[in-house]
Amino acid sequence: MQPSFDFVHLDPFSDPPEPYESAFELFAELWAKLRGFEARCAQDHVLVALIRDLEHQLIVAGLILAIQLDLLKDR
Repeated sequence: MQPSFDFVHLDPFSDPPEPYESAFELFAELWAKLRGFEARCAQDHVLVALIRDLEHQLIVAGLILAIQLDLLKDR
């Protein structure tokens, strides 16, 4: 998997800070692992429910991080 921010930039000052890049990469990796785990245990309803809950938590955390990054850029 290629890192999200590994491309030529026209304006490098608009790049997110490195910790944010790392966080988004971690979210992508966790999402992929959850999807893979869900495929392996599709018959276990308890695990599928747990995976769905974790996915929702990742979505909320990603949205909060994206909003925080937008607010940081507006300064």
